[in-house]
Amino acid sequence: MFKKPLAHQSNATPLRSSARRQLLNSIFEQHPSLLGKEIRQSNKSENTDVDNLNEKGGDDQDGISEKELGKLILPEGIRISNFETSAEVEGTFWLTPDGDPLWMTFGRNSKEYIPTLYLLSLSLPHPPLPILQLHNPIPPPILTGAPLFIPAVRNLSKPFLIPDLEENQLVAFVSSDSNSTENVKYIGIGKIVAKGGMKGALERRLNNLKNDKGEIKEEGKFADILCIIDDNLWEMGNKPILPTFDLPLPTKALAPPPREIQQSNQTDQSDVPPIENLNITDDSVGSSSNQTDSQIITSGSLSPSEISTLLSISLLQALTNLQTSSFPIPASLLYSAHILPNRPSYIPKEKRDEVVIAKSEWKKLTKWMKEVSKEGLLKIKETKGEIIVQSFDPQHPSVQNHTEFTTIYQEELKAAKKATREAITQYGSSTIAKNGNNVIVGSSIKGKEKEILIEEIWKPTGAATPFWEAAGVDKSTFHQTSEMKLILDSYLVKNNLIIPNDHRFVFLDDELGRAVGIKKLEIGEKMTRDEILKKLKNGVSWNVNLDGVIKKGTLQPISMTVKTRQGRKTVTHLWGLETFNIDIDLFAEELRKKCAGSASVGLLPGSSPKLNLQEIQIQGSQVKLIIECLINKGIPKKWIKETEDSKKKK
Repeated sequence: MFKKPLAHQSNATPLRSSARRQLLNSIFEQHPSLLGKEIRQSNKSENTDVDNLNEKGGDDQDGISEKELGKLILPEGIRISNFETSAEVEGTFWLTPDGDPLWMTFGRNSKEYIPTLYLLSLSLPHPPLPILQLHNPIPPPILTGAPLFIPAVRNLSKPFLIPDLEENQLVAFVSSDSNSTENVKYIGIGKIVAKGGMKGALERRLNNLKNDKGEIKEEGKFADILCIIDDNLWEMGNKPILPTFDLPLPTKALAPPPREIQQSNQTDQSDVPPIENLNITDDSVGSSSNQTDSQIITSGSLSPSEISTLLSISLLQALTNLQTSSFPIPASLLYSAHILPNRPSYIPKEKRDEVVIAKSEWKKLTKWMKEVSKEGLLKIKETKGEIIVQSFDPQHPSVQNHTEFTTIYQEELKAAKKATREAITQYGSSTIAKNGNNVIVGSSIKGKEKEILIEEIWKPTGAATPFWEAAGVDKSTFHQTSEMKLILDSYLVKNNLIIPNDHRFVFLDDELGRAVGIKKLEIGEKMTRDEILKKLKNGVSWNVNLDGVIKKGTLQPISMTVKTRQGRKTVTHLWGLETFNIDIDLFAEELRKKCAGSASVGLLPGSSPKLNLQEIQIQGSQVKLIIECLINKGIPKKWIKETEDSKKKK
């Protein structure tokens, strides 16, 4: 509501004493919880007698009288001011003599009195509104006034911590840096707009989670944000420090608390896992701090708001590990080389492709960068349609409060090193044997039905070794193909080699120049990223991890072609089986039975006899059956190559 400055605000005038008393009675009538009474289910009830709310006397159970409470929430000298928002919504403020807005209404002559964050910052004996906890970090769109969607709400799996909110009811939002129920603080006020209130929203979400397709429909907004921390309403006043407190049990919750939880002994949330270990749908009841990263979403697609939250914490993770000297940097490079690799590893592998900017609430990287810039986290500059991130604020609260987590890049790097180490040193209980230039671990893959693991790996070698060492690469271990681009991008950023106006080109330093074959480097010499990457790929030692078999060089696929001879007689030629440790004689016998025809084994034409490479010739055009047999042996289809002649004969 206040994401932009007010379009108009009148001068504040003092409120008459009679008008103040009348306003105070109306506030107590609408918010009886201020007096410690049960929260009324409708904020617009008009038949309550304030005297009946306090029939036991002038003092409530906390020792503060109604008169003292009235002076606290509506002090002497309170002033009134009319305003109009940038969206042409008219309203009224009630401000302290110091200018802090305590109460407000929306709409001309409205009688719905809404507390502000300034009111909630006071030492109130009882909260005026039901309280709803949100996940931390707060999705950036919410901080700019965007509607709240149900995935941002915490404790959905603990209904005793969720108030039974009705449609059109006011609610106060709180959040905790540790995502526990301890030390929460107010961050905003909203109004429930979901049909059926909280119960209706949760029932629809549960039904969506259980649907046959396993997809989550985004039903729309759950609540409107009336005011939020750091918006223009907050900027109007003196911005006091908001107090922290333990999340109280709701006066009217969706479900009664467990027997072991008492009102005087609030739930100990020390065993509640940090947000990175939580199910994003928050349905992991009774989860502990020891829960693993695998306890996450099990069904359904991620919603745009969930994707936005994941990208936001990925940005914070990236900035936490970047130096200020790494800037300026193109936004596209920041996104591809730093944000995407820093996505949390607890995102299921089958859903990681969903966590991209195109499926977020922003849709475009430019829009996201501009929104983050408005929050003061990044400083950007737009040049010829390209967003350049000039710098970031390392003292920004979002960066300071960020808790680091395991990233996708770290997980993949760890898995690759582990697989390679096991392949080189030990593979189950089998022993290592040398066969020529290859290291064979364990037994042959012959007869294996499960798809075998084929991974291209590389190791620094030759003239480029000093560059890789300068980039922090261990030259004694193997690395995945995907790491090469990330390592190069990191090196370019770290050494300020990126050309700001055209990030396709980069400057070359001595180490990088020698790595790409330039012996005498001229000052200011540059080269495209793609060309550098191509030269780096050609300058390393390539190997293949073939289900425990480390082979030197690049892996050649199994190939086949269909040839015609003696008129219409066709023969299928198959070669390259040795690379995958397939016994050629046994496989030829298998093909004889499958194809119901002859199959002979001979030397591969054109190859050196010393290599003893063989091919199988099968009677007829048998490409389809051969592919089926190879897949049954665990050979991935992408490593089975058909020539154009084969495709024409099928």
